[in-house]
Amino acid sequence: MSYDLSLDEVRQARQRIAPYVRHTPLLPLPALRDDLPAQLRLKLENLQVTGSFKARGVFNNLLQLSPAQRERGVITASGGNHGAALAYGAWRLGLPATIYLPEAASADRVARIAAWGAQVIKHGSVWDDAHQRAVAHAAETGQVYIHPFDAARTVAGQGTLGLELLDDLPGLDCVLIAIGGGGLIAGMAAAIKQTRPHVRIVGVEPTGAASMRYAVERGHVAPLPEVRTIADTLAPRAVSDRTLDLTQRYVDEIVTVGDVQMIGAMRWLWAECNQLVEPAGAAVIAALQAGGLDISRHAQPVALICGGNAAIEGVFSSYASR
Repeated sequence: MSYDLSLDEVRQARQRIAPYVRHTPLLPLPALRDDLPAQLRLKLENLQVTGSFKARGVFNNLLQLSPAQRERGVITASGGNHGAALAYGAWRLGLPATIYLPEAASADRVARIAAWGAQVIKHGSVWDDAHQRAVAHAAETGQVYIHPFDAARTVAGQGTLGLELLDDLPGLDCVLIAIGGGGLIAGMAAAIKQTRPHVRIVGVEPTGAASMRYAVERGHVAPLPEVRTIADTLAPRAVSDRTLDLTQRYVDEIVTVGDVQMIGAMRWLWAECNQLVEPAGAAVIAALQAGGLDISRHAQPVALICGGNAAIEGVFSSYASR
């Protein structure tokens, strides 16, 4: 089955969500070091409401619910960022919300979500387990399940980030995007390539959770035998048919990075850019620092810093000890 995402859908999503999300900064690298290409810019989506790009897809879903659906409320499963965005969006619009998280979700993640009044339920060892239970819960209660990546409205909402980049940097010629379930890269790549076909789009996955590359290599969605990474917001066992199809059509390549490399990139972003980010947010910088990704031929490349929901207390020591 082929999945389409038109520019009109993304443009309509952008207009719809504009009052509820931030236009995040696009910044040049600080002129302090020469360890990354000087022409690289950072898109700081970690400064988005609730700390990640997820608010875009969430609001594009919530703002299209019927009155009856709003009354019943919404439910989802999340590694953390989608759950926080949905909890905030539901609070902002006055809807009840239930968020399922894996058992290993940190106390900080739980607190961020609960702060917006959502019910938090832990279930299973990974996102996929929480997702299955949340879908069953939705069937039992009539709540609307808001999928974090496998939904047309979610992908269109994430695609608004691609249009925003092109507005801010019309000469964009390369963008690095982290991959979890694939909703972000699918939406952004579709929006960018339909506008500027020459732009090089590179996906970045954790070595221990490379579910998109696994699917691309096989030509179909297949669950990973196991998931093992500190980047828990990039760790579904499988992507979806929708995100795989759009990735195959619009993404040029996928590279992987290890946990140690992501920790190093987190440290670099804090020391050099004053940005405290989670492992997922640092993955694109890790890919450049690892040396296997050459962007030197590009005049206006961008690294998307997708999320910043890291607990401040002992952040580096806690990740390093895993």
